[in-house]
Amino acid sequence: MPAFTIVTTTATRETEAVEVSTLSDDFTNESEAIGYSRRLAEEMVGMAEQLALDFDYSSVGIYEGDLFEDDLNPDHAAFRGLWALDDDGPAFVSAEEFHDGAGEAL
Repeated sequence: MPAFTIVTTTATRETEAVEVSTLSDDFTNESEAIGYSRRLAEEMVGMAEQLALDFDYSSVGIYEGDLFEDDLNPDHAAFRGLWALDDDGPAFVSAEEFHDGAGEAL
């Protein structure tokens, strides 16, 4: 089974604090990793609604490989995409879309 690393980044408005969590696990394929990360993103949106938090910049990024020790960002070669979170819920942006400019809107 291929390994994927999922990075959650959470920031709320009017604060400079950002929480980053990383997990690495084996998935059957990239589609399964994207599905798992979507559920994670939906849970984050749900928690924010319960706590009445407004998002500033929050995302769930997907990277191919077991990269727990790496410094990960969307410029990393293993980047496969991310779920951008806002008050409307998560929206997936592939690595290609992100690098073609869709990430600038985030």
